[in-house]
Amino acid sequence: MAKFWFGLAFIGLLALGVVSLIPVPDLGGNDKIGHFIAYALLSTWFSLLVEQRKSLWRILFGLIAYGLLLEFLQGLTSYRSGDLADAVANSLGVMTGLAFYFSPLRRILRKVDRWLLARF
Repeated sequence: MAKFWFGLAFIGLLALGVVSLIPVPDLGGNDKIGHFIAYALLSTWFSLLVEQRKSLWRILFGLIAYGLLLEFLQGLTSYRSGDLADAVANSLGVMTGLAFYFSPLRRILRKVDRWLLARF
């Protein structure tokens, strides 16, 4: 079951990369909330998959580096632009999502996952 959840997490990373690099219409307004939420969800997802706290550092630095890479790559395109404020929103989202690791809800979701695994 863990491979399935990790697979979904990496599909999420891939989807985020694609959405970050394809041309999109200018939606106007502030997209920082979207950046924050996307990275918070991904880091929360990954935090549910790790057993050891030291793995949180890998998630933290890995997702922040991924966000920086995508912002850099956007700057290389003619239709997107890299933005430091987006990178900050991404990084804050990662840190917020990782706080979920210390939440009681994490333990509840793990119990539900084990219960489901035992039945299917």
